[in-house]
Amino acid sequence: MSSNYIEEYYKWILDNPNKVNKKIKTIYERLVNDIKNPKKISFYNTYTEETETHTYEFDKELGDRPIRFIELFCKHSKGKWAGKPIKLELFQKAFIEALFGFVDSETKLRRYKKGILFIGRKNGKSTLDSGLALYMMMKDGEGGAEVYSVATKKEQAKIVWEESKKMINKSPEIRKRTRPLINGIFYDATESSYKALASDSNSLDGLNAHFVIADEVHAWRDKNLLDVMQDSMSAREQPLLLETSTMGTVRESVFDNEYEYASNLIEGKIEDDTVLPVIYELDDVSEWQNEESWYKANPRSWSNQDC
Repeated sequence: MSSNYIEEYYKWILDNPNKVNKKIKTIYERLVNDIKNPKKISFYNTYTEETETHTYEFDKELGDRPIRFIELFCKHSKGKWAGKPIKLELFQKAFIEALFGFVDSETKLRRYKKGILFIGRKNGKSTLDSGLALYMMMKDGEGGAEVYSVATKKEQAKIVWEESKKMINKSPEIRKRTRPLINGIFYDATESSYKALASDSNSLDGLNAHFVIADEVHAWRDKNLLDVMQDSMSAREQPLLLETSTMGTVRESVFDNEYEYASNLIEGKIEDDTVLPVIYELDDVSEWQNEESWYKANPRSWSNQDC
């Protein structure tokens, strides 16, 4: 077994080439190379207002902290698995480990400021989002952390937030340390909070976000909310925006722009070393008739995990 989930997943990819699309192979090959050859990156830091050069190395301990938190303290809330501990699947662990594990060699601040995960339905997206939201509120070491689940409609924004609330109710360890209320979830130990916001909310001004989940962007028509939340993170040292979605049908929308941007990053047409793009999809639309190809958009279906 490899020493980390990223390399373990990449080995699985190489052993199962017909079950993974080219974009997944490309991005994880790049991540494995970045582990072996720490990357030096220069960029303008909006927090310090200076152009800086950093060497980003892989720190497995930091990459695995959110994974341990979710598996130790978060519980399933629905169906036959309700109340049972969440066991993340290999593709989920590899994504989390990559998002959190690449850090500055000196400061240990995260490399990635944005994660993009586009994936088929019923692949545990909401569970992943909900668990990470609780981790970022409670255990990311950020005082006064502001965590938000956002969408263009409040009902959509509350899906992930409500799932987190259900996780709290199933977990005695988290429940006794948090205060889930109607208007938010509060972690008094660090004066942190977690709320659901929509584009029509009255409280979009004055935000100081540490972690933002932009859920189901395939249904978004207006990019303004995404821009507002991105701007709201400028005062944080290591903020993170996690953009997750299933594939959508709304054309000329936010999703089209984000999908194109993520694809171009993976294919090397543009560079942005602060964004981690992961896209599960068919390589060609004609593959929809080939059952084995369905794995490319639905990684959960090949997992050996129980749930």
